[in-house]
Amino acid sequence: MQEERENAKATKTQVDELLSWAECFDKADIGTRHLIVSRLIERVDVRTGYKLHNKFKISLKQFLGQE
Repeated sequence: MQEERENAKATKTQVDELLSWAECFDKADIGTRHLIVSRLIERVDVRTGYKLHNKFKISLKQFLGQE
């Protein structure tokens, strides 16, 4: 039970951090937004039926500061 509480707390912390990134992005000017996106995304492919394939420059662990 204690382990589940710790996992839930860690997950909430990660979600809060992601939401703060989203808030910063929403408040940023267009130049800053462009810079943020260019640092995170390497490539976006649009395939048949408008299916998107995104290739990121960093891993999820790097983004979350776990690496």
